[in-house]
Amino acid sequence: MPDLSAAGNCSKNSWEGADIASSVTFAKEPPAALTRARKYCSRGLPWVGKGSLALLDQGLISGSNFLIGILLARWLVPEQYGAYALAFSVFLFAAGFHGALLLEPMSVFGPAAYSKCLPAYLGKLLGLHSALVLLLAALVGAGVVVLRYSTLGRGLAAPLWGVCIATPSILFFWLCRRAAYVKLAPSLAAKGASAYCLVLISLLLAAKTLGWLSGFAAFLIQAVAATAAGALLLVFLQPRFVSQSGPSGSEVARRHWRYGRWAMGTQFVYWLSGNAYYVIVAGFVRMDDVAALRALQNFSLPFIQCVIALSLLVLPWASAKFAQEGRQGFERRIRQITLLFLGGASVYFAILCLFGGRIMAILYAGRYTHFAYLLPLVAAPVLVLAASQGSTLAMQAMQVPSEIFFAYTLAGVTTLGAGIPLTRCWGLPGAAVGILISYLTFFVTISHRCRVRLREPLAIADEARRGEELGIEIL
Repeated sequence: MPDLSAAGNCSKNSWEGADIASSVTFAKEPPAALTRARKYCSRGLPWVGKGSLALLDQGLISGSNFLIGILLARWLVPEQYGAYALAFSVFLFAAGFHGALLLEPMSVFGPAAYSKCLPAYLGKLLGLHSALVLLLAALVGAGVVVLRYSTLGRGLAAPLWGVCIATPSILFFWLCRRAAYVKLAPSLAAKGASAYCLVLISLLLAAKTLGWLSGFAAFLIQAVAATAAGALLLVFLQPRFVSQSGPSGSEVARRHWRYGRWAMGTQFVYWLSGNAYYVIVAGFVRMDDVAALRALQNFSLPFIQCVIALSLLVLPWASAKFAQEGRQGFERRIRQITLLFLGGASVYFAILCLFGGRIMAILYAGRYTHFAYLLPLVAAPVLVLAASQGSTLAMQAMQVPSEIFFAYTLAGVTTLGAGIPLTRCWGLPGAAVGILISYLTFFVTISHRCRVRLREPLAIADEARRGEELGIEIL
């Protein structure tokens, strides 16, 4: 691969991951066994601690998002909540481009090319972030103006203006959180998540008490919480906006574009395979059904977020195993990962099937209970997601992101080819079936391509070399 260490004239600075000191007391053993045990613990315990902090960070963010989803569904009328859910889908669409062009490349180039000048690198990224989020906010605002001439515009305009205002702040917080992980400081990310959670809940309760709660207000509350948490992280990250030793802005932009243009396509088809159903339901059914779809999917989100958090931890391990054990050993590891995720998904799905109706009645104060019969169908994709996660991680570890893009593209085509007709004919149940079919399409495609790749080691090596020529590396 190219010499990433040559990127920028970077000088050594004090940005280093926090050390985790551990003391372990062992029973009396033979010297050789004691030495091996101490060596194992000295390697593993720091990462256990960091992994726990990463899960805490993800749990706080996921818990905050889950709580705001539940409370809004409980406090807002269905039409308002449906408009909020649709607007949030638009936000995720815009955020996908930000993640593809800034966050994902930062996770790759930050630890490799700019490890010795991270503050200067972050300063350049914040400049690029400002330009990109202003563009995204302007596009959302233009969409709101156009939407005034649509039948959806009456109830959707206010939440979309909230998206327009909140997008820069929320994405700023996401950038700072990712920078904390690049710094190998999940404890810092957990501090930011704690601040975000505290401010979000306080403002949400205050808005409810004062009678100000709405879809627009919900986005403003998230923006204020994200700004406060991002500012806290920025104090510790200490970016350098003017530096003689760091990389140039044009160099960072060029590297990120070269990597992110491929990830950007993946983000688009990923959104099309899932979140686009909110737009489809709004177009063919009622806004109340959009609210019901979001209310049902709220119960799948905690497990999905857990899968994302665990995948961030498993991916570096899977990459190392692929390099150490070769094709046969790696295939065995992938089966173990798949069984791990699938086992957890099966337990989670069983709980939802057995107690989901009662949980919905309690959390939503009796609302949306007439849609409870759809909960097993709406939650079924968590099983498919878990079953496909091993193959997805394998593709990332083998540095072939094109296969993930291909699988999501087929899932997106399924959304257009099957999801739209099913929703038009059967309404919300049809949309739930369409979502499940899109997930199954991704699972079948990624699993098949994973088997093919694992049985073609030469092709994998060629693809990896082509990725190196493009400067692409998935960590």
